[in-house]
Amino acid sequence: MAQHTFATALPVRLAALAALGLLLTACGNEPAGVNAPESAPESAPDDTSPSASPSDADSPSPGESGGGEAETSLTIERTLSGDEGLEPAEGYEEGVWTLTCSPAGGDHPDPEAACAEIEEVGAGPFSSGDTSDMMCTMQVGGPEVVHVTGHVGGTEVDTEFNKRNGCEIERFETLSTVLNP
Repeated sequence: MAQHTFATALPVRLAALAALGLLLTACGNEPAGVNAPESAPESAPDDTSPSASPSDADSPSPGESGGGEAETSLTIERTLSGDEGLEPAEGYEEGVWTLTCSPAGGDHPDPEAACAEIEEVGAGPFSSGDTSDMMCTMQVGGPEVVHVTGHVGGTEVDTEFNKRNGCEIERFETLSTVLNP
């Protein structure tokens, strides 16, 4: 039987502590894709702003017809998941809203603030809906479920926002003015 001395056990313990430190550090970082417009160059073309130069305004974004269509056009359907014992956030109501940006409109309760939030975060949160391969905290934030369809700039949107784990809660909160004003 092998006997471990202090000299042989120390490197093993240090390696285990280093691995634990890396794991804890990774848990504190934002999941990949949550703030994609700031960190991922591939979403930069999708992140168009209403204050684009006149030459940009003359040419439609990919997926747009150019015939006066709003830069952003979304249908926001709010429901509850039916999870027993979970209470929705104060003021959350089921229903369907529309939202357009550039120009701001639709029947969203605060289209100007919602459009400003979309301009700030870009299309990334709308296209990063699959968190199944991400390391997320195991917490449930509530029964709120929001299905969003339409387009943000040239990015087609068909995604669900919910509060089923830490990654989804953060994604939901990134667009809180759009989803739950």
